[in-house]
Amino acid sequence: MNRPTEFDRHEGHFLLERAAKTTASETAWQVMERANALFPVSYPAACWQSPSGLVSQGEPTGQGLNARDMVAAVVPRVESGAYRGKPLHKYVVRTDTSQELGLHSCKYPETDGYKPIADMAEELFPDSATSCTVFGAGERVALTQQLTDPVDLGGGDVIQPQICWISSLNGTWRTAVYDLTERLFCQNQLVGQKPLIAVKHTKNHDDLLSMRVTILQGARDRTETLANMAKVMVNQEFTDVQFMALVNTLAPWKEDMSQRTKNINETNRLAFRQHWADEKEEWGAGNMWLAFNAIQGAEQHVINGVKRGRYCKDRAFQKALDGKTPLATEAMNLLMQVPLQHGGVVQSHG
Repeated sequence: MNRPTEFDRHEGHFLLERAAKTTASETAWQVMERANALFPVSYPAACWQSPSGLVSQGEPTGQGLNARDMVAAVVPRVESGAYRGKPLHKYVVRTDTSQELGLHSCKYPETDGYKPIADMAEELFPDSATSCTVFGAGERVALTQQLTDPVDLGGGDVIQPQICWISSLNGTWRTAVYDLTERLFCQNQLVGQKPLIAVKHTKNHDDLLSMRVTILQGARDRTETLANMAKVMVNQEFTDVQFMALVNTLAPWKEDMSQRTKNINETNRLAFRQHWADEKEEWGAGNMWLAFNAIQGAEQHVINGVKRGRYCKDRAFQKALDGKTPLATEAMNLLMQVPLQHGGVVQSHG
């Protein structure tokens, strides 16, 4: 299959282009170490400095301020309560590069960077890590693990269930585990809308066992639901006329739109049509599953990943994890309203 260069900005796995890749499952520590995700951090107190230089922390004396009362910077501190005397705010600093990754209140827990994620992931599911992506200077991280076998939807169209651990040091992501399903043909990533579990850093055996059961059961349930839904959609014919009606709903064209909106809509519509053509070229006659993946793939590989005319894989991945895939979500909602050829409608995978 030859895709025009304009849309072929994601060579290989869009999630893993800058990630540590593996050909077989390894330990979480090995994969995260190779991605340089296990860097050291420190938590220095946040302070402020007068633009004129030294400032006073003491009281004036008859001879003026004592030298010991003059400081280059002031650290605001908590005045009462359990954290009394602690710095009011603190930074998270990556000590190997001296880069500031986040600013937090005194209550923010001081963990050893992302090492607790490696510990928990490996304790729960040994030797199953497949990739690790570090975002920016290390503000966020994502680790994937493969827990179950691939699922063949028929004719060689295979999906691979995984779980994805996410965490951040800048406070934008809470530590959580999501189900993530990769469609091997086009490397589309279907990220669960809700996390399987929100993770607390713990070494308690009972807590870890409970987490393992919750993650495994949730991942298996969602994979089974998604696979069943996909198999139903594969068997539902979807014509070019129907696909264009879907495109017109997702990216409607109006003459009174601004030129910027027209440009965005035309880019989106072109991406939808190109991915639809690619799907049919690979799999034959159109069906509902191909229609959904054409929309989802265009949004993931083109629309969400483009910034200032260039494709950014981390940007696309981050938007997927943040749930910012409105076109794919709306496409699925619309497809679920289409009557099936044998009655009923497609059931959502949730």
